[in-house]
Amino acid sequence: MKFNDQQKAAIEFKTGACGVIASAGSGKSTVLINRVDNLISNGVDETEILIITFTRNTADELKRKLAKMGYENITVGTFHSVCGRILAKEGRMITPNNMVKEWQVENWFKSIDKGAKTDDIMSYISYQKNYMRGVEDEFVYKESIYTDTEMRAFYQLYENNKTKGGLYDFDDYLLECYSFLKNNKGSHTYEYVLVDEHQDSNLVQNKLLEELCESGNLFCVFDMKQAIYGFRGSDTRFCMNFDQDWDNAKMLHLDTNYRSSRKVVNMANGFIRQYYGKYKHYSDAIAHKTDEGTVELNTYLTREEEAINVVDEIQDKLKDGVEPKEIAVLYRLNTNADYVENELRRRGIEYDIANDSSFFKRKEIAGLIGYLRLILNPHDDEAFETVFKMRNYPLMYFSNKLYDEIKACSGKHNESLFESLINYNKYTKMQRKNVSDFEDTLNRLRLQYSKDTPMTQIIQNIIRGFQLERYVEEKYKSDDEAKERIKSLHTLKSFVRGNDLEKFLSYVSSNQGNKKKSNKNAIKLMTIHASKGLEFETVYLIGVEDTKFPHEKGDLLEEARLFYVGATRSKDELYVSQIGVGNKFIVEYFNKVQ
Repeated sequence: MKFNDQQKAAIEFKTGACGVIASAGSGKSTVLINRVDNLISNGVDETEILIITFTRNTADELKRKLAKMGYENITVGTFHSVCGRILAKEGRMITPNNMVKEWQVENWFKSIDKGAKTDDIMSYISYQKNYMRGVEDEFVYKESIYTDTEMRAFYQLYENNKTKGGLYDFDDYLLECYSFLKNNKGSHTYEYVLVDEHQDSNLVQNKLLEELCESGNLFCVFDMKQAIYGFRGSDTRFCMNFDQDWDNAKMLHLDTNYRSSRKVVNMANGFIRQYYGKYKHYSDAIAHKTDEGTVELNTYLTREEEAINVVDEIQDKLKDGVEPKEIAVLYRLNTNADYVENELRRRGIEYDIANDSSFFKRKEIAGLIGYLRLILNPHDDEAFETVFKMRNYPLMYFSNKLYDEIKACSGKHNESLFESLINYNKYTKMQRKNVSDFEDTLNRLRLQYSKDTPMTQIIQNIIRGFQLERYVEEKYKSDDEAKERIKSLHTLKSFVRGNDLEKFLSYVSSNQGNKKKSNKNAIKLMTIHASKGLEFETVYLIGVEDTKFPHEKGDLLEEARLFYVGATRSKDELYVSQIGVGNKFIVEYFNKVQ
């Protein structure tokens, strides 16, 4: 392979500490692999090399590439997997058997507060642990609905119960390993340590590097402009101050962008320079490609209008022969994809989206569709099972055992599950009342349907009659997520065209975009976080709107980095869309006068 001068300098660097600032599309993976090859060619033993990555997928990919080169004895893994191996060698196993379970944590916290927001509490505790702050220490600030005093009580209870049960959590891999290495100097060291994505490192990971790399031959590749995991405790100071933290460290740049067209590169430079231009090691990325490419701004009044226009453009590109897999729609929040997904589905355009983020796969949306199916046909057993298993009002306290008995009756008497629910005769008084409420509510909705009540009103009545908003509020521990999911319930109403329930159900119940195996040649819908490291010919960066992107609760600098990551995924064409006008990132990116 032919390398540029910057790549050569990084590949041929041998001893000492080296920080490599690698811009988007600059070939950092190639540099990492070839530096390893260069070290071994110069007499370094494979077993003396450790490569740390930030995802298992990246680790597996590096292992495959190294194996093709004949190198199979190099240690490659995430911080957690590397620490897990060290602990296992020392007989201190952390396995699924002694990992703390979610239900245990919920029970512990509910002993203090019955309505405890477990996700919020655990995110806060994990954040403190990443900064190596114990129960007695001063906490690092993180936004929460709880006070420091309340959090300290939860943290104390959590650690006490873990200790009593001999249990560990994910963060303990790093903390336990660091504690062991600190007390057993030199027990597990490598002569050469290479770290990928160092901008995402947190405090404990940096402390681990000091123990794992006593030789000082540390090679860290990073780009502070692409650091997007601050909410998990990563801190860009560790990479930006690399030359201050490691003796005689050399700083190198990989700033040639081989991925993107000139306009994409230059506009991304102009945007991020406003945030990082004063950093002493900052440099603009340089476009290797000579073609200008396309960067366009589109402004819409609503997300629905945005979706229709974006999918119009996608459809035109497909007609022009663009491969579907080369088109990506990126967004800050999962809910930004709702209308785009609906529009793609309506037009029969194949798309690929993670099942847990697909609008139509969300439990409350699947349940709402299940109720619509029961209105059309109360003997639809699949729909009945969907709504029963939600355990929302009025069937929230019905057990799996009771459900099995209802199913047994259904088989024995050749009845539908709905009929068996009505006819089952071993209910308690409260259960009988709940079944009666369920039957009455469904019958009222069926009567409304028979009288041609608008389908949007029927959906509204389902939400109200079966208390779906309350269900969402109780199921999702994050207030923000609960609000977004409640909004999604009402979003379904905007997908209705006409008043043909059968036709609507045929549309929403199709498998389009929700297949178990992802379709490799389909339009990609994903969050910007999920797109990190990927590239596409054409990118639609949607939903830029103040309070949403940048998010009102996010750190502005991190939100800017997130925008930069999204804007640098495109190889050739980038279409940015905003809701409303005068949005901060749009003004800064397009140099618009407010």
